[in-house]
Amino acid sequence: MDDRKSAERRASNAVRDSATRAGETAREAADRLQESSSKAAEGFREYQLRVLSAVQANVNAMFEYAQDALQAQSVSELMELSATHSRRQLETIAQQSREIASAAQKLATETTRPLAGGFGSQFNPMS
Repeated sequence: MDDRKSAERRASNAVRDSATRAGETAREAADRLQESSSKAAEGFREYQLRVLSAVQANVNAMFEYAQDALQAQSVSELMELSATHSRRQLETIAQQSREIASAAQKLATETTRPLAGGFGSQFNPMS
């Protein structure tokens, strides 16, 4: 009889411990998802700012080119101006692309980091 009560107590304790661990794991998962969402919002905001900054710089460069082109005195001056503008824009676009790609990489890394760390130990089989 005592063995049976003892076995029932052990089983009851094991179930309670498992439920407690499951609750802790669920809370930790919710915390990690919330952290990931916050990081995603921050990263996406930074990414958007980089893109908008690039667009603004490109529009400004285009208006500057148009103003200079209207003041050109000859076809050869316009051709030189166009070549200079094109070269600068290619360099600028290359730099902007690197910055935007870096922001996208940071967004991906920072967003997944909270999700990647810590879950492995939570799903080990019960002993």
